[in-house]
Amino acid sequence: MLWFSTLLGMGAIQMQMISRTILVDDLTGKAFLTGIVGLGFAPSMLILSMFGGVAGDRMEKRTLIQITQLASAVMALVVAVLILTDVIIWQYLLVASVLQGAIFAFQMPARQAIIPKLVGSARLTNAMALSAGGMSMMSIAAPAFAGYVYGIGAEYVYFIIAAMYLIAMIMIGRIQKVPPEVAEKGKSVLREVGAGFKYASSNRVVLLLLSSGLVVAILAMPFRLQFPVFARRLYGDLNTTSGLYEFDPNMIGFLLMFAGIGGVLGTIGIANLREGSSRGLIILLGSILTGSAMLLLAFFDTLFVGMGVMLLIGVAESARMTLGQSLSIEKTDPQFRARVSSIYMMTYGLMPAGALPLGYAVDEFGARPSLMVVSALVVLAGLAFLVGAKTLRRLK
Repeated sequence: MLWFSTLLGMGAIQMQMISRTILVDDLTGKAFLTGIVGLGFAPSMLILSMFGGVAGDRMEKRTLIQITQLASAVMALVVAVLILTDVIIWQYLLVASVLQGAIFAFQMPARQAIIPKLVGSARLTNAMALSAGGMSMMSIAAPAFAGYVYGIGAEYVYFIIAAMYLIAMIMIGRIQKVPPEVAEKGKSVLREVGAGFKYASSNRVVLLLLSSGLVVAILAMPFRLQFPVFARRLYGDLNTTSGLYEFDPNMIGFLLMFAGIGGVLGTIGIANLREGSSRGLIILLGSILTGSAMLLLAFFDTLFVGMGVMLLIGVAESARMTLGQSLSIEKTDPQFRARVSSIYMMTYGLMPAGALPLGYAVDEFGARPSLMVVSALVVLAGLAFLVGAKTLRRLK
């Protein structure tokens, strides 16, 4: 039930991300503004993630997840109505993005921390791979489906998203309740936040996993979030009358589908890894492969190459993220798991540090030169960790 709930929830997220990006690009034609809206979730996630982690460690996890799913459904319905009544503006989508970040800050740490309670530590890597595989399957179907439905009407995408969240909420209610690991009454929330940071900084393996995830999140993830913008500028045609780049939303979804296929292939390879499988090295190589694939996309402007590149990116990102999250949970004491997961999420809250300059660069210098620079930085960062992070590189 948790897995099916995750499928629907991540499918809704995938549909929301691509639809929001295309809609803001349609409304403004500005990559910088599209980036601001697409990353509006980051500040609220950054600020609230540790509080969400404390909530995940202190509260009953199933109920907490259900509350956040209901909030997501309500928000999607509001956006759908705004589009249907033709009063939607990009600022409303920015507000929705900020609220989504706040919701995620409380949902995801609890969802990550609940997995080892259901499957046990011995099957944690398998369970994380299964979860990631489900997300990758949604990455195949959801963007393509969202692109098709968007062509009919953007409001219909959001109505479907709301329904998916509600069904996911019902499914999560079918699993048993998962109470806190230890009693936390009487302890200050701020003290627990500080204890989470202190634990993460003192655990060398967790610290290296978080650090490498942070660097890649700042450099590479903005590309994924703004992929519709890059696809339109790399493969589309400029309408000289409107000043907008035109590219079929169905084709954007089709390209993202290949990233989803790569994600499934990557999780198949990860699913049976155990201790002794050079898991740390795989994480580091995944970062280098991500940057190399992005560099290929910048040099070749044909759709055929784009499909292959997105496939490689899907494989690399799946390996890096799945192993990174599973290892960070595996190497963390049970009473800190939600808080460590929340710190892992905070790295995504720092993405504006890379995304906003990237959006500005696309507007000022073009998509191709901007992509070349950021992909080269991803490769260099991956090589630096490969050489310098001996503990992570040797992690089995």
